[in-house]
Amino acid sequence: MEQPKVIIYARFSTDIEQEEIDSIKEKMDNFLSMIGAKMMGQHWELIQKGGYSDKIDEIMSKCIENRWGILTYNLKTLHEHQSGALSIVSEGAEMGVPIFFIDPDSALKSIFSI
Repeated sequence: MEQPKVIIYARFSTDIEQEEIDSIKEKMDNFLSMIGAKMMGQHWELIQKGGYSDKIDEIMSKCIENRWGILTYNLKTLHEHQSGALSIVSEGAEMGVPIFFIDPDSALKSIFSI
């Protein structure tokens, strides 16, 4: 079986504590190890509430081009609004870009909401 290739992407509001980021990073690293995935890149963003970043569009394009997946923690770290995150999940599914969530509750929400 081919080794999965993923890009880590996570966005946070500026009020997050460093300890929480470190905890999420550790969980992502453990998940990568568990599924035997190869990390092809990563991008971590701190964005003010209501702020905008088009980095996920760039990452999605790169993943489509290379047939990589996206690894993130939960819906909120993919997009600050649940509807925006589910839109990214849906777009990824259509384009063949799997999105892996570390937080199982977020994964279930995304599966049942599509």
